[in-house]
Amino acid sequence: MRNLLNPKWLLAINTLPILLLFLLFWGDYSIIKTLLTEDNLAYWKGFGLTLFALSILNFGYTLLCIIKALKVSIYYAIISLVIYTIFIFLYNVHSRHIIPLDIPRWMLSGDLLLYVGTFLMPTLIHALFIIVIKLTSANKNHKAWKNFLSAVAVPIVWYIFFQVIAPLWQAVDSRFSEHALIILMIIGVIIFLFFLIRGIYILSLQKDGKWKKYQLFWKIPIAIIFPLLGLVVNRGYLLRGVIGNDTGIFGDFSSPWFFVLAFINGILICLPNTRHKRYRILLYAGRSITLTYTLYFFMVFLPFLPFSIIAIIAVGTGFLMLTPLVLFVIHLQELTSDFSFLKQHFSKPLLFGISIFGFLIIPLSIVGSYQKDRHVLHETLDYIYHPDYSKDYNIDKKSLQKTLHVITSNKDRRNDFIFGNQTPYLSPLFNWIVLDNLTLSDAKINTIERIFFNTPSFGIRRSENLVNEGVSISNISSNSTYNKEANYWTSWIDIEITNANSDRFQSEYATTINLPEGCWISDYYLNIGDRKEMGILAEKKSAMWVFNQIRNVRRDPGLLHYLTGNKVSFRVFPFAKNEVRKTGIQLIHKEPLTLDIDSHEVILGNANSQIELETIQSDHIAYVSVSDKQRLERAKRNPYYHFVIDTSQDRDSLRSHYGDLITQFLEKQPLASQPKISFTNSFTSTIALDSAWKDTLNGMAFEGGFYLERAVKKILFNAYTEPSNSYPVIIVVSDDIQNSIIEKDFKDFKMAFPESDVFYHLNTSGQLASHSLIHTPKQVIDDHAIVDVHHAVLAWPNTKEPLAYLTDNNEPSIVLKSPIFDIIEKDIQTKNWNSGLLLQGKWISHTLYPKIAEDEWDQQVKYSFMSQIMTPLTSYIALENEAQKAILLKKQKEVLSGKKSLDLNEDTQRMSEPSLFILLILIGMFILIKRKGIKLL
Repeated sequence: MRNLLNPKWLLAINTLPILLLFLLFWGDYSIIKTLLTEDNLAYWKGFGLTLFALSILNFGYTLLCIIKALKVSIYYAIISLVIYTIFIFLYNVHSRHIIPLDIPRWMLSGDLLLYVGTFLMPTLIHALFIIVIKLTSANKNHKAWKNFLSAVAVPIVWYIFFQVIAPLWQAVDSRFSEHALIILMIIGVIIFLFFLIRGIYILSLQKDGKWKKYQLFWKIPIAIIFPLLGLVVNRGYLLRGVIGNDTGIFGDFSSPWFFVLAFINGILICLPNTRHKRYRILLYAGRSITLTYTLYFFMVFLPFLPFSIIAIIAVGTGFLMLTPLVLFVIHLQELTSDFSFLKQHFSKPLLFGISIFGFLIIPLSIVGSYQKDRHVLHETLDYIYHPDYSKDYNIDKKSLQKTLHVITSNKDRRNDFIFGNQTPYLSPLFNWIVLDNLTLSDAKINTIERIFFNTPSFGIRRSENLVNEGVSISNISSNSTYNKEANYWTSWIDIEITNANSDRFQSEYATTINLPEGCWISDYYLNIGDRKEMGILAEKKSAMWVFNQIRNVRRDPGLLHYLTGNKVSFRVFPFAKNEVRKTGIQLIHKEPLTLDIDSHEVILGNANSQIELETIQSDHIAYVSVSDKQRLERAKRNPYYHFVIDTSQDRDSLRSHYGDLITQFLEKQPLASQPKISFTNSFTSTIALDSAWKDTLNGMAFEGGFYLERAVKKILFNAYTEPSNSYPVIIVVSDDIQNSIIEKDFKDFKMAFPESDVFYHLNTSGQLASHSLIHTPKQVIDDHAIVDVHHAVLAWPNTKEPLAYLTDNNEPSIVLKSPIFDIIEKDIQTKNWNSGLLLQGKWISHTLYPKIAEDEWDQQVKYSFMSQIMTPLTSYIALENEAQKAILLKKQKEVLSGKKSLDLNEDTQRMSEPSLFILLILIGMFILIKRKGIKLL
């Protein structure tokens, strides 16, 4: 323990934590600085410069000691203890001036008040250790029991104070009373910890005497019983009724490994230190390995050491909060004793190597486990959101289930007390390694669990509810300009929206806009107050996250983003009673068109002002105009049935029934072409429907969920990428299509079903119902349907060598000539129609080849920014102030550095009330327990 006098410790204990603290504060300051007043900024500068000066002085003293080979002085320890304690106290007092209450908490990275206490606490504890070491000579016979008695006296005095003196306390100034009470408590905590640490240190120095002779009598409770008891108590038995039993007081330590390591660590600490060198080096190695465990709990409880006294007063088992501190001192002393003995028999490099390697075993094992979880999760997300339709997947369901459990626990804040269901330090490490500091939305967790386990964790959230009752467009106009050189239109649509609700405040306007092919949004504005705020083109998930956070605090966002296909969501919030708001959307389009916006027709462009369009082609993509489409030859392809059989969990009883159903259906409505059949649960396997297909069905494992969306997409992918003179008619065979998993419609795949956007469901009664591929697929269109195969399509460019088949309608079409292609950056120009065509072609390519989309999505976001054209990966958002724009950029950076299918946190970040935080922790629990009727001591 005397090694703590080495000044190099100050670099890790003081310099590094303060550097990290500055980085955290700077990150939040760069976001909220425009919301701070001059008074707030003065406090930021004052406390920032003070802490910077303290850290520089501390660093200078450290370098001086290192250069001159000096030990850390007791005078440094005393000064450091006093100054940093005062700094934390004053920061708490003035915290409302540093982070005003009107600053949205979702803009902050966390609780900055707790950060100050957490990052400066190591300096305070180290200073206490130095004072103890300097005042406790190893050559004198100190009495440990006197120090323990002095430590015990502190909570006794406090207990008497709360029971006798506090009720009679009649201070004139309540603010003075509050500060005086806090100062007295701080002094009491320092005295308590000093005598406690000193007593333990004296015990560790004794080489003989009763404490040494009967060391197992105090080692077994401290090293084995108390850690195990603490893990049990943490589950809620200490404060039953105050918190639930499904969460921990200080975090989630329910993993069996915590109990196993606690027991093994305790045994290693209690084993005798014999003079047998082989036994001793094994003991040294074991203690080095479990030092990680002891250090972990020491770091977890370090910020809460000042609160241990009130816990002891309020609840008898509160002394367990001190166990990590006591055990850490004992563990270090045992390792020091081992090293002192072993260096007589082994080289120091070997001993240092053993200790370092042993110390890293547990952390490396945890990191290795998290890396495996990351691989499994990413493989799962790729399978669902960015699949390679030609590849077979094999998902480790056990690892996936464990990973989902951790993610779900980290998201669950319903019963949080301090850390809720999170495991301190390990949960952030898990989020960093496995999730890139992002998360999975509740909807995605539900989807994964339904697909692989058929049991969702969360209640299914309803889809986006676009309701604008009483809020509607009161005026709409447009202005179009034709670019003769580039041959495309630029149109502005200006909209006035009125809240007609006389009794509703904070209303929202929301609608959807269906854009035709070859039409893209290239700008946006929203009037906020008396100014016209132009929209920012941002990454879609970041924009939607910021929109939702702002909407929660009822400020002024406006948002445009793609849903599926060419369907765009348009939202403006909020509207006061009878308020009229103005907004506008800019579009670029190749041909004149008519848009329907909330039942208002808007004509954009003039056919008399432009030349007649022909097909516009590049090496990879073609835009087939309406006029050119009318000249194409019609073709009629041969339909074939593609059956999709539900082989999910609990459907094995239908195994024999499926054969009869399909046989009877083919007899009633036969087709000449050879049918295909896909067996679908979590995965899909496809074969030709021949005489042996029933044998394959009988050998199928019925498990997981009915992942119908994947099966349909794979069928459509094959139909488009392998164009032929035939096309699939999809027949879903299941007892309940509502049990199938379809998260989105198939509008993005509309180029793959030019004949018809209908598929069918054949239920176990032999009844056939029709469903739409582009609108709410699970909703029935006709529950007594007959398969319709009389559809003609247009062959492009001709019927002899068709590259694609197009829907026979009066709308333009976009065709991929090369399913996979690269965009040259110089071809992307700002608000240019041809750039929009390239981006649209790339989106179609990514729809067909999602695995490539995962690798290229950040590049496509960049191209969207360069062109200022909104794509399904980006959104236009109008924001109220610079702080909102700063947090948008920060979140966008986080998203773009992570995996495409991961999400930002759905919940508004919360921050503890900064005022009187220390007082609330020290006294609040005392008052709460008193009110609950729990007897003290």
